[in-house]
Formats: sequence, C-alpha cells, structure tokens
Amino acid sequence: MFVAISGISASGKNTVIQKLIERRKNLKVLKKSSCTTRTPRNTDKDFETYNYLTKEEFEKGIKDGIFIEHELVHENYYGTLKSAFNKVIEDKDNDYMRDIDVKGTVNLKKYLQGKAKMVSIFLDAPDEILKDRLKNRGESEEQILKRLSRSDLERSYKNHYDLVIENIDLEKTLKTIIDFLDKERKNLK
Repeated sequence: MFVAISGISASGKNTVIQKLIERRKNLKVLKKSSCTTRTPRNTDKDFETYNYLTKEEFEKGIKDGIFIEHELVHENYYGTLKSAFNKVIEDKDNDYMRDIDVKGTVNLKKYLQGKAKMVSIFLDAPDEILKDRLKNRGESEEQILKRLSRSDLERSYKNHYDLVIENIDLEKTLKTIIDFLDKERKNLK
C-alpha cells in the first residue's frame, strides 16, 4: 500500500512522516522516488527524499518520460519517478509513504490504479499556526508569503483525499492516521 501525505507548507508533513515511521515497523519512506531542482534542506538527508537535478537534467527527464508527474513549484521542478514505484507494486508486506504535492497525488492515484492500493492524507492548520511554524524554521517574511501563496490552491484539492486532518495536536494527528492506516491495511486482506 502507498500512503501519500500532502499539505500546506508547515502543516507538519515531515514531522508526521518521521513519527509514523518510528511507530510502525511495516511503514517505510519511499526513498529517492522523487527528483527536484531545489536546494537540499537539512531534513532531506534523513529521508533520502530527493534526487537533486539541475534544471537541464530535469527537463531532459520530462522529455524522456521518466516521471509519473512533474510540476514547477516555487520556481523549482518536482517530479515522481515511475521506476521508484515498482517496489510499492511488488511488496505486499510493507506500506510505503511519501510527501507528494496535491496535483501529484491525483496523478499518482491514476498511475497506481489497478496496480497497488493507495491512500491519501491531507494535513492542514490555521494560517497563523502555519506562519508561526515557518518563522520558527527561520524563514524570512518573504519566504513565508511565498510558501503560503499556494495554500488556496492546495486546500482546493482536499476533496481528492481519503483523510483530511487539521494538524494542531501532533499526538491526535498520529492516532487518527494510525487508526486510519490500520483500517485500510485490514481491508487489503
């Protein structure tokens, strides 16, 4: 089963993923399943999240058809590799999870249909909490406005998700997700 986590900037996607991985032995981060042209963050090394490409390398990948989906977000390309999902399709004992953009989640659902079970989770929080989290991460006022500029677009995709959570209390969020994943895993058997 594949679990897509999406949400607004600072909604807690990486924190939730990290805590879920610590608590569920059969849940794995789908490593190196995406490519981007953005600069690596400190947290990226923990998840081995991206293959970092130049703009030219990424655009060649688009032409070569190596991506399930790709998008330009905040002046950087992001794309999901077709080859990474062979593991998800073949491994019936483990569940895999990734932070996927809202448009990417819709495209990935289409790609995995009939190949592997996919569930999607959207994380949100009130704008003031998001702004505080971004400030605490050291983002400038300009960066905060840029990151939150997509919030209306991202929120407009909530109806495409299997579970939508306002992530204010991390423990409540984790319990809700774990209960949801347990139910979905039972439905697979």
